[in-house]
Amino acid sequence: MNGEEQFRRIGVPVRADETRSAAVCRDGDGRERIVLVARGYALVVNPATGTCRQLAFEEGKSEYPYAAMSGRDGRFYTGAGPLLAVLDPFGETFEHRLKPAPSEEIAGFAFTEDGDGIVYATTYPNAQLLRLDPQSGDCRVLGQLDPEQKYAMTLAAGRDGWIYAGLGTTTAGIAAYRLSDGKVATLRGDDGPVRGSGQVHVGADGEVYGMLPGADSGMEESGPDAPPVRWFRLRDGRAEPVEAASVPPSLYKGTGYRKLHRELGGGRSLVGYELAEGELVIEEADGSRTVVPLVYEGNGTALSPMAAGPDGRLYGTSNHPLHLYRYDPQTDELRSFGGKLVERGGGGNICAYAVQGSYLAGAAYAGGTLHLLDTRRPLSEEPGPARNPQLVYADERIHRPRCALAHPDGEHVLYGGFPGYGAVGGAVGVLHVPSRHVTVYEHEELIEQQSTLCLAALSGGDVAGGTSIETPGGASPAAREAVLYLFDWASRRVIERWVPVPGAREISLLVADARDRLYGLTSDAVLFVFEPETGTVLRKQDLSAWGRVVRDGLLLAVRQGKPVVLGLLSRAIFSVDPETGTAEKVVDLPQEATCGFADIDGALYYGSGAELWRYQEKEDAR
Repeated sequence: MNGEEQFRRIGVPVRADETRSAAVCRDGDGRERIVLVARGYALVVNPATGTCRQLAFEEGKSEYPYAAMSGRDGRFYTGAGPLLAVLDPFGETFEHRLKPAPSEEIAGFAFTEDGDGIVYATTYPNAQLLRLDPQSGDCRVLGQLDPEQKYAMTLAAGRDGWIYAGLGTTTAGIAAYRLSDGKVATLRGDDGPVRGSGQVHVGADGEVYGMLPGADSGMEESGPDAPPVRWFRLRDGRAEPVEAASVPPSLYKGTGYRKLHRELGGGRSLVGYELAEGELVIEEADGSRTVVPLVYEGNGTALSPMAAGPDGRLYGTSNHPLHLYRYDPQTDELRSFGGKLVERGGGGNICAYAVQGSYLAGAAYAGGTLHLLDTRRPLSEEPGPARNPQLVYADERIHRPRCALAHPDGEHVLYGGFPGYGAVGGAVGVLHVPSRHVTVYEHEELIEQQSTLCLAALSGGDVAGGTSIETPGGASPAAREAVLYLFDWASRRVIERWVPVPGAREISLLVADARDRLYGLTSDAVLFVFEPETGTVLRKQDLSAWGRVVRDGLLLAVRQGKPVVLGLLSRAIFSVDPETGTAEKVVDLPQEATCGFADIDGALYYGSGAELWRYQEKEDAR
């Protein structure tokens, strides 16, 4: 069997596009079009006839859109990566494709339109304000709204010659930009710095209104127990407090990156639009509902880390949207279970897994949700006790999970990751599987201002953790370098900490062998072998020539009756000899890996974009 024959492309487990923003566009003759945007394209839907037209933002590129708006003249505005796009949905053509701020990752983070038909947009990560003349296509950068906050996700043009933007996420605020001279004022309220984001919108009365979260409100709290927010009327660059009940609603419905701008006329409303489900639902004026099939050519959906279940089958999810899939090596059946099986899955993904007995625990983004899948029972989305998997916990302090570990006591699962927007330092949750009780240890109890990205259990029950100083939710890092720590299981506290690779920003992956030696991989693909008993780094090796680090790309396996550490980088599979600590390349990959990594009966499974691949080792190597 040669190298190519050892690899097999199993297939594309999930074909489902995540609906991002949408808008209802209406021209001067009263005609309407609904425009949905997804990764790489816009879909124009005629609600009267049900016809659909798919238009790519840029050929060969598949960037995500983050916001959209319909102008008063019927044009549609959105962005995809650094591209700003102006679409005529009635002519079904792009009028302008622009890159006014090419150094920015995202050019259309929020939109608004003034009374003269001039459109304004924001960028990420430098919160720049753009001015676009849709007639001429002239687009330029006006200036930066804030030097520290990266997110300006809402935007409103006042009748007073000012543009207002909601800012976040480390400190909530509202930026006021005066068009006449470029003056910028920042409004933050009287409670001092508050984590979160300000919001702005134009009300039905034409006035601009802004909202700031109250003190200690956090990021994702809602419901009757959530801290109060404060509302303002925004005029001449100043904020005048108003009662919440007096604030007219926004023309936008929804939150985050999934918002609908404007509504259908004639008393109709758009109550559902799911590309993944292939339908758009309109509630008519009489209360009846019309379902419009969405016809489009979908993308294969990128895969997230995968796991070998205790039943010998492979489990994983797609990423944006989250659809759970399963592959059975015995029958060669690859099956997707859709987007409704995993509660609160939506536009996220299960990022990390751990097997404890017959259960497969999965930690998911967004919101740090923890799910238990009982592999003895059929999968079911039926509400109640029959549901499988079950949602057992959620915590914003682990908003972006990155690791999970089955504790050798047979009863606990640990998981960790990054915190929510604007926060620094993630927590670690410990689930007691029989009782479903979760105890959370915050970063101050572990490694302050850092997040735990990898975990490994030692033979005596203590747990090693590797950290990251990164802050993907918009905050600025507060630590200098990543740490390896030892968590005493009996006392539930950190008893040792080391810096195995000085200057490394992240220890991404970690496994332990039977001798309690730790094998770690930094985000720069530096492999280290560490002995906790003596606090000694036994070996370091730069593996970056074999590619980038991929999530869950390190595992402990048995080959020819001997333990071996196997690793996956974006361009190669490698092994580490526990006796010498030396990594050797096993094989080059036929195409780049993007996520790892499971071992089932000597076969290694990994993801390459939307594709599931298997590497079958030669008989004499197993």
